[in-house]
Amino acid sequence: MIKIKKMNKKVKILLTIILVLIIIGVGVLQGGKMLIKKELSKVNTVSIPKTPTAIGIDSNMFKPDDSASKKGDTITNILLLGIDSRDPNSDVGRSDTIMILTVDEKNDKLKVTSIMRDSLVSIDGHGQEKINHAHAYGGALLALKTVNQNYNMNIMNYVQIDFFGLEKIIDSVGGVDIDVTAAEVPVANSYIKEIAAIEKKQPTLITTAGLQTLSGIQAVGYSRIRYVGRSDFQRTERQRTVLSVLFKKLSTKNITDIPGVADKLLPCVETSLKSEEIMSFAKYILTHGMSNIEQSRVPYDGLYKNEIVNKMDVLTWDKQKTIDKLHEFIFGSKAQ
Repeated sequence: MIKIKKMNKKVKILLTIILVLIIIGVGVLQGGKMLIKKELSKVNTVSIPKTPTAIGIDSNMFKPDDSASKKGDTITNILLLGIDSRDPNSDVGRSDTIMILTVDEKNDKLKVTSIMRDSLVSIDGHGQEKINHAHAYGGALLALKTVNQNYNMNIMNYVQIDFFGLEKIIDSVGGVDIDVTAAEVPVANSYIKEIAAIEKKQPTLITTAGLQTLSGIQAVGYSRIRYVGRSDFQRTERQRTVLSVLFKKLSTKNITDIPGVADKLLPCVETSLKSEEIMSFAKYILTHGMSNIEQSRVPYDGLYKNEIVNKMDVLTWDKQKTIDKLHEFIFGSKAQ
């Protein structure tokens, strides 16, 4: 059975961290516009079609020519995809983190909605599947289209990062302090050995439980633990813990030290946003702070069931009630 745990409001959301790190890394508040653009050129920028059909937007509800909706022309939604691309036990490229970042300038708010990876949805050309399969079938574009079609959204851009790309970043700041339980140690070590074999290097294993500084490979191994505790829910918690500790450590560094970190981070990022858009959104996030982010999660409590469909453990959900509640959170009104 898939269990859903209520979200911790204090957890730093991955997309916000990505955008903030980008801006900190390029020195948006200190480095000057030309330096910023030079650094952001290291990001893998992808051009995607913006027609309603291509990205699954209902043109009867939303304007097809931009990211604004009839419900609030200053509300912009961006899809975050965290890709687990080096997991030999799964298809390459599944999106194990799926979130919607809402930049609500009309009400001066930042919002983040997590979509559970086991949610059963309709994927074009593939029928009923878990939502995280969409990326494996058709990359970020199909993932974006799938979210738009199933949740009646108007998302036109995405930011994607390979979680394993953080290994080098963690090493560059001297590791992250994580409290590892005794039950987690052997499982983390099995993943560390696996990663080391892929990278053709000797593994440095975790030798004891307790609070300790984990290297990049150790932190990634720890983040991949799935079968200790509350299954995938606790795995995502471990990932967010690593990212939160990393962000706090980066925030204490001098601005002159951080560009080296950005050099490692930016090539791991893929986005359909232009440099000017990244700067604009990231500056907005920085100036509004991270502590005021409103969070939500779909499916909602009371609106989902644990079921087996096509031999898969999935979350089935009440579509209309879920969409209404999601739209109330993002736009301030129910779906039309």
